[in-house]
Amino acid sequence: MRIAVVLAAVAAVLGAAVIGAAVAPTPVEHRVEVRAPRLAAGIKVDYRVDGVSRIFKLQSDLAIGPGTLAAEIDLLTGTITGDLTLPPSDGYFIAFGFVPTTARTELVPVGKTTGTIKEGRVKANAKVVIKLGDVAVNGQPLDVGPACQTTEPASIDLEGPFQLDKMQLTGVYSIPPFAGCRGREPLDPLFTGLISGPGNTIDLTLTLLPTVP
Repeated sequence: MRIAVVLAAVAAVLGAAVIGAAVAPTPVEHRVEVRAPRLAAGIKVDYRVDGVSRIFKLQSDLAIGPGTLAAEIDLLTGTITGDLTLPPSDGYFIAFGFVPTTARTELVPVGKTTGTIKEGRVKANAKVVIKLGDVAVNGQPLDVGPACQTTEPASIDLEGPFQLDKMQLTGVYSIPPFAGCRGREPLDPLFTGLISGPGNTIDLTLTLLPTVP
């Protein structure tokens, strides 16, 4: 009798196991979608900007910088946008071919510096208002007022080989007429005649600055 009861119990357990195995749900297979890594749209870099501009009418050089260009380079579209900052420069030139003249010159950027990269070369454009101050003629101060500047921004096109760590860019540009140059008397015609016009050259060196952690 005991043996029969034990066998019946074992049969019941085995039967339940078989039934449970038959009705147990099949585990759901979880698939993980693998996506290709996304190419970064742009990288942010800072450049030191140094250079020189040759003013055609004066046949004199104007030192530029050291300034900075905080740029973003889009690797997908091949575009560059940045904020240019330049300090004032002290210029020396000979007016009328014999009068030594000095002036503080400011190149004030207007809007973003933009550019494109194609086939290993970069083409960029910067717009700057040119302001004059602290003018002295033959050592004597010349009052030009606080608002002596070009009537519109000078548009400077630059071009050169693209290298992330260091670039040499050159260009030729025109200087617009001057306005607001007024101290004791109007001086706009004087500076426009002496400085404004085409054929001015510019050479810039952009050197990649180390990233600050």
